[in-house]
Amino acid sequence: MGWFNNLKAFKALAFGVIVASTGQAEEFDASTASFADRMNYYRAVDAAVWAMPLMNFKFYRDALAEAGVGPNVVGYNSQVQDWRFQTATPNNTTPYIHAYWNIKDGPVVFEMPPSADGVGIFGTIMDAWQRPLDDVGSKGRDRGLGAKYMMVPPNYDGPLVPNALVYEQDTNFGFAVLRPILAGGATEENLAKATALTKQIRVYALSEADGEIATDYVDVYGLPLEMTPKMDGDIYGHIHEMIGEEVVLDRDLAMMGALARIGVKRNGPFEPDSTMQAIYDAAGPNALEYMIDQYHRVLNPFVFEGKKWSALVPDGSRETEWSYEYPSYYDYVARGALYYAIITSVKNYGTATYYLDLAETPDGEWLDGRRNYKLNVPANVPVRDFWSITTYDLVTASYLRDINPSTIDSTMPDVVKNDDGSVDIYFGPDAPAGKESNWLPTDPKRRFFLLARFYGPEPSLLDSSFILNDMERMD
Repeated sequence: MGWFNNLKAFKALAFGVIVASTGQAEEFDASTASFADRMNYYRAVDAAVWAMPLMNFKFYRDALAEAGVGPNVVGYNSQVQDWRFQTATPNNTTPYIHAYWNIKDGPVVFEMPPSADGVGIFGTIMDAWQRPLDDVGSKGRDRGLGAKYMMVPPNYDGPLVPNALVYEQDTNFGFAVLRPILAGGATEENLAKATALTKQIRVYALSEADGEIATDYVDVYGLPLEMTPKMDGDIYGHIHEMIGEEVVLDRDLAMMGALARIGVKRNGPFEPDSTMQAIYDAAGPNALEYMIDQYHRVLNPFVFEGKKWSALVPDGSRETEWSYEYPSYYDYVARGALYYAIITSVKNYGTATYYLDLAETPDGEWLDGRRNYKLNVPANVPVRDFWSITTYDLVTASYLRDINPSTIDSTMPDVVKNDDGSVDIYFGPDAPAGKESNWLPTDPKRRFFLLARFYGPEPSLLDSSFILNDMERMD
């Protein structure tokens, strides 16, 4: 069973974590720690959960910067990305497009080109907390006709770009995660068209709008993009850096006080002593395990009676437009758990796709890369287009490193069907004899989970009258 099935297990894990990131010999042991140190430990766990979406943005930005993609630059994949694209639950059917900006010194304009030659681009522009400002492109506000999206600070009353769609952005930083829509799949011809269209996206400061606008483009395909936050003791240094660069929102004032108590004070020095570093090194990993447990076992409702499949996106995200700010409270715990698992939100969650998550066996054990499993996908899955099953690392929520392939889908000609039309998919370190075309490899050192994606879902899938089977342990 998981480490966080109950509070007792949670405390047991917290009692002894060796400080690894600094090489010190000190441990944090809650059973012998002072009351003040225990309180700081709980504050640190809470703070890491609170900061999860902000850390997603920071690691996204930093990874792009390391790859040569600076502010107002467009990063793109000329081919469909592989496991080297390390971010939360990425798709691997179309290539990703990236951009980020900073409005601290003035508004920024993001120009989307119109769809062309059978290719469109779709995605979402967000603030640094992953809150959507709007969906853009062929399934967004401009409906593939192209538009200028202008991000301005709150209460801005300065000049505007004519005919631009204007959005107040509460944070200094904002970013976009986009993908081309490729009718007919990711063929070389379609990928070339997508790259050509991507190079018509422009990102620039308002101060440059009257001059010759030149946006740079960087092909990041094949580069290691480490966008997944590393939830170890060093995460508190990243939080300190980010809150110093960002606006403090009124909703977060109490958390800013808690952060100051543990040595993470905005515009103050970050100099943890050995005791505080030991607390950090215990709290960071435990915050992550808590979010993993909450996301896969608590936050999302199970979809099929008696089965372990759950919805990818919980209702709370849609109710609050992904902010988790309710009229009487602010559920940053649920928000942190959700953003452990996703890198992008959407303004309008449609019905063109349907995603399900599976992280456990029927007995409630985490899926273990050392073990062998089988998943039977019934015949006649109620979709208009196709379905796919993809493996992800349980800890990072990204692709399993050095593992290919990570996906099997119903369009693959080599996938063997059973006589009744169902499909058996095998998981494990080694392929069962004769089942290679229906096998997804796992890492024996890592836990993992699955996402089932359904493109063009029919009503019988959405109302759960169709049931997807649980994983079957084979050893």
